[in-house]
Amino acid sequence: MEGLLSRLDAVRQTGSGWRARCPAHEDRTPSLSIHEGIRGALIRCFGGCALSDICKAIHMVPADLFYDAPAPRGARPIPKPIPKDPRNTAFQFELAALDLRLRAERIFDAAKQIEVPSLDDADLDRALSYVAQGYRDRERADTFDGAADDLRDRFGKERG
Repeated sequence: MEGLLSRLDAVRQTGSGWRARCPAHEDRTPSLSIHEGIRGALIRCFGGCALSDICKAIHMVPADLFYDAPAPRGARPIPKPIPKDPRNTAFQFELAALDLRLRAERIFDAAKQIEVPSLDDADLDRALSYVAQGYRDRERADTFDGAADDLRDRFGKERG
């Protein structure tokens, strides 16, 4: 399993397995699910990529996903999680905050163009719910920025 995980990008451990970027397509967010099965690694791309395409992209064949010898599930060593770099995580939080702020600004810009008297009640309700989403996006962006700052502060203290 470690050999497979080392060939993938953005690997993170989940409750029952791992997530990673799918190597068979341009994957901005991890869409590849990896789990330990009884006989081998179970892989699924939620973007719809075929197993053969995924294996080809990481220079493997599907047969490489099977364990060499049958062993009880508890007898196999559990792979160690890949250590995360707090600077990279802080950067990801900042990117998420930027995305949220940009989306909120697009919502607010569009809302300024609306002629309220021309809207019926359903359309006005829909427009107001989008504006409310814009405000929630701004609040979430502030939270993400705060998390990024906290990570940078903590990382600086460990290194300094």
